[in-house]
Amino acid sequence: MSEPRSAPTVGQVVLGRRLQDLRERAGLKREEAAKILRVAPATVRRMETAEVALKVPYVQLLLKEYGIADAEAEAFVALTEEANLPGWWQRFHDVLPGWFSMYVSLEGAASLIRAYEPQFVPGLLQTEAYARAILRSGAVGGGSDAGKDEDAERHVALRMERQSLLTREDAPKFWVIMDETVFRRPVGDGPEVMRDQLDRLLEASELPNVTL
Repeated sequence: MSEPRSAPTVGQVVLGRRLQDLRERAGLKREEAAKILRVAPATVRRMETAEVALKVPYVQLLLKEYGIADAEAEAFVALTEEANLPGWWQRFHDVLPGWFSMYVSLEGAASLIRAYEPQFVPGLLQTEAYARAILRSGAVGGGSDAGKDEDAERHVALRMERQSLLTREDAPKFWVIMDETVFRRPVGDGPEVMRDQLDRLLEASELPNVTL
């Protein structure tokens, strides 16, 4: 049986869907694909819906039966191996819910991200001090344990690492609308937290892919 995991990556979802398309194009039912692999039809369904990771030997067998050319099959296998590599965010599995793992994966694969924030600066633009203050207050995100010192620091570290996507070579466009109350609401123990956060927003606004 293939091994389940908490949440699939975008690559796994795309490849699973592609595998289903190839099966249907070959005119085979899931039951017939299952016989090829000597597994239950439910296993084929879970592979195609990214509920389990794709095993390379299974993929190779199916692609051969589906009549896929060698070059395309080799490319598919290479993508499968790449998609099965753990995402950087899995280092934070102790504080990262399964649903948010998928969100971070989608965020990293996006070409355009739009956000409307009525209360707080979006996580991708927060300073460490600002993020730490709202997490410890329990005001937003992170779950019930996020306010604990150790958990809060892990959440802050995760949030800071997410921000690297805005300055990478193939950075997505990031369009943000923030309510006026975001700038008027005091956050942290002193005015320097908001002052530094405003400076961070000014810096971010100079990035060619960020629109505030």
